[in-house]
Amino acid sequence: MGGRNTTERRCDRPRLPLERVHVEVTSHCNFACEFCPNPRLERPGGLMDFELLVAILEEMAASGVTREVHFHQQGEPLLHPRLADGVARATALGLATSVTTNAALLDDRRVDALLAAGLGHLVVSLQTPDPASFAIRGAKGLDYPSFEARVVRAVRRILAAETATRVSVALLTKPWPRLTLPYVGQDWKLVQHNRQLHPLLEQWASRLVEGLPDSPSPAAIRAAVWRTGVLHRNEVRLHPRLMLETRPVGMWPMPERDWGRPWVPARRGVCHGISEHIAILWNGDYTFCCADHNGRTSTASFRDLSILDYLDSEPVQAALAGFERLRPVHPYCRLCLGGPHPMVPLVKGIGSVVYFKVLKRLRRETRA
Repeated sequence: MGGRNTTERRCDRPRLPLERVHVEVTSHCNFACEFCPNPRLERPGGLMDFELLVAILEEMAASGVTREVHFHQQGEPLLHPRLADGVARATALGLATSVTTNAALLDDRRVDALLAAGLGHLVVSLQTPDPASFAIRGAKGLDYPSFEARVVRAVRRILAAETATRVSVALLTKPWPRLTLPYVGQDWKLVQHNRQLHPLLEQWASRLVEGLPDSPSPAAIRAAVWRTGVLHRNEVRLHPRLMLETRPVGMWPMPERDWGRPWVPARRGVCHGISEHIAILWNGDYTFCCADHNGRTSTASFRDLSILDYLDSEPVQAALAGFERLRPVHPYCRLCLGGPHPMVPLVKGIGSVVYFKVLKRLRRETRA
């Protein structure tokens, strides 16, 4: 990887720095969530070599391609034995850091190691906030009470530490299950209505802030969470370093055997993949975005091509030019914006234009 281009560009898109770069330190996971494509990955799995991880981080910093690295694509990052070392290296290079975890391995030792490494943001994929929904996580050997206790303990430990580490606790909603998502597993016991969402958020908020100095009152928490809704993204700020988040579950482009009908590709639509972020898989392969779980958009490897040269490459530039015309060009992008019914790509195409071109960030933040 010597003699790599880390300073010069031939093209003026995407604009740099990117919002973030996802680095998949491992594709392995200790959960088998029904709503996640990871249990059905078609590509080989593995752990990223630490030397490769360091080379990626150093090139990110030298090239200025991004200010933030997310140690997550597929898999559970805490399964990598040197995750904290990687976070520490990124911090030393001046990169902002984020780790997304299902929290099953988030014990005191790992929390303290991440804090010592200077982790900027921890995202806890709560996703299933009660015993009924937790049943779809495929968490062998871990029951819901133990999972909940581990999440609460880890969050409180981070907030009690004298660090700047922020925590987001995120859960999924599944609005209009019989109208907008008729083909997404109807047995998923995700939150479907505001009458489910509000009390769950209130309960979790109260548990997470219990005993914190200057924690919001029950009345303030109730007022904040009751302004949320299942149809859109929400952020409820409970503390300067603690956020409760919700978002509707997405539709992964799965093989036809998982849907029982052909998948209809989209002809219109737009995406923020490539323009705002890219991903690098555990073996060094580039992908257009964090939603490409099987690496279908991989056209080059970090081992052979610098990040700047990858962004300037013909496949990336073609995809960006297509999105500027509101046309997905790459076959995977067309699948991602498509769906198992002709109406789905139409709705997703229009929705993507409104979301990415008009509203930018469809989320609502409230403060408790």
